[in-house]
Amino acid sequence: MVKLILVTHGNLAQYMLETASQILGKAAEGIDTLSVTTSSSIEQGAETLKALLAQEQEGAIVLTDIFGGSATNIALTATKDMPKCHVITGLNLSMLLTALNNRKKLNAKELAEKIEADGKRAVINATELLIKGL
Repeated sequence: MVKLILVTHGNLAQYMLETASQILGKAAEGIDTLSVTTSSSIEQGAETLKALLAQEQEGAIVLTDIFGGSATNIALTATKDMPKCHVITGLNLSMLLTALNNRKKLNAKELAEKIEADGKRAVINATELLIKGL
């Protein structure tokens, strides 16, 4: 099973995981979260994340909230020498549900590709969709 770690600013990771668990009707197990605060350093956060990833042999996905932010910089620093670890940014609920529902079926690379595609498909201008009558 592919390891999942959510790395976000503040408590977003914990809240996203709780929300996804409510939608799925069961607790999401074996998923770690890492909160980045104003006092977090890239080096300290990367070491913490490396420790969470240390035993992963099947691969891992690290989902972060925003490209260029501290959470993503921590994830990229921690995983730079880990070829089976993929960092996906722009975390949304659709991406997390995809990850939770497919991490037992797909390898890390396949799962990373599916998460990215499903996350992009989930971004819709609903007003425009309604105007077009679809």
